[in-house]
Amino acid sequence: MIKRILIVPFALCLLLVQTVSAAETNSAESILQKKLDFIFLTLERGDIQIQEKKTMIIENVSPIFDFSLMGKLTLGKKNWSRLTQGQRQTFITTFTDVMKGSYSEKLTLYSDEKIHLLPTQMTSPRKATIPTELISKSNRYAMNYKFYKAKTGWKIYDIELQGISIIATYRTQFNQVLTEGGFEELITRLNHIKV
Repeated sequence: MIKRILIVPFALCLLLVQTVSAAETNSAESILQKKLDFIFLTLERGDIQIQEKKTMIIENVSPIFDFSLMGKLTLGKKNWSRLTQGQRQTFITTFTDVMKGSYSEKLTLYSDEKIHLLPTQMTSPRKATIPTELISKSNRYAMNYKFYKAKTGWKIYDIELQGISIIATYRTQFNQVLTEGGFEELITRLNHIKV
């Protein structure tokens, strides 16, 4: 069950897209648009193989995600506080690898989808939500990219697909595994997904 939930959202959320909106410099919207443009242009290139495209995209896009915060949020305050420092590092490293791997593997599904960025909603001076619409040949998917302003700039900490938060979804699944099998079981399952 974890495997299905971890892989599906990124396939729809970030990597199968083309942008069609303008934005000002250094805003969350501008940063998102630049990354999406890079993904689209890279996927369209005919002079490089898919594996090289995946590597280029991961290296370019990963910096706008705060995988450490996302991982911490997926565990929730209660579960996070119970982990040792070593367990926390193991989890964040494993979680980050799984997230990168899941969207990397979905690049081959690209088939000329487009994404339309709607006006940014500032939920606080340091938080922004960018509503978007992923448009494929037969469907439209509503997505919200949630950013916060870190010391190093705007970072994504959650994505909602059709109103469902990936962080909340992961938290439910991870909590179940931690309750039934403990931390080692969670890491084992996540490592199985990476293979």
